Amino acid sequence: MFEPDNLASRVLPQHAVAMGREDRAAPMTLNEKVIAHFEQLRLPVFRFLLRKTRNTGRAEELTQEAFLRLCRHLQEGRTLDNPKAWLLTVANNLAIDSMRSDSNLSDLDEHTWKEIEESRAGTQVDPERLLLQDERLDRLHIAVLNLTALQRECLHLRAEGLRYREIADLMKISISTVADAVRRAAVKLAREVDTEASS
Repeated sequence: MFEPDNLASRVLPQHAVAMGREDRAAPMTLNEKVIAHFEQLRLPVFRFLLRKTRNTGRAEELTQEAFLRLCRHLQEGRTLDNPKAWLLTVANNLAIDSMRSDSNLSDLDEHTWKEIEESRAGTQVDPERLLLQDERLDRLHIAVLNLTALQRECLHLRAEGLRYREIADLMKISISTVADAVRRAAVKLAREVDTEASS
């Protein structure tokens, strides 16, 4: 399983402290910066890579590699304006390198999707509520599968908090193409959800 201590113990000393402490007078050390970014961004990077690779183990390896590259980047004294966008760009390049033969975006397979549903089911107690939630999740899954690959990718990156310009840079497309893809995806999903809700 993917654990934050795994990377931190390999790269950084255990005494490093997480980012966000404003009561400190001294600036953050390199170790503290990397650990803080790791704690804050590892899940979005891992989810992004899991979606790309459809392989938990491979996604874990590539996530750790992305953070090792972040550590090297900062050790070289280079600036980092937007760590999330930088890490997702590195993660995307790592995924492309890892899957040269399959450069298209891969969706989660049915087995993985069911695992996600089952993990969410453990938190519910009311069977009726769980059934309604499963039905909504199935409708959403089908609606997402009906989007184009470009729409899914742009919508996913937007949901991860990236701005249109960052998505455009990451995917090497124009900002207007990103905006159009996100808008069309949102309209399609809203239409699908509204249609199901009114049935």
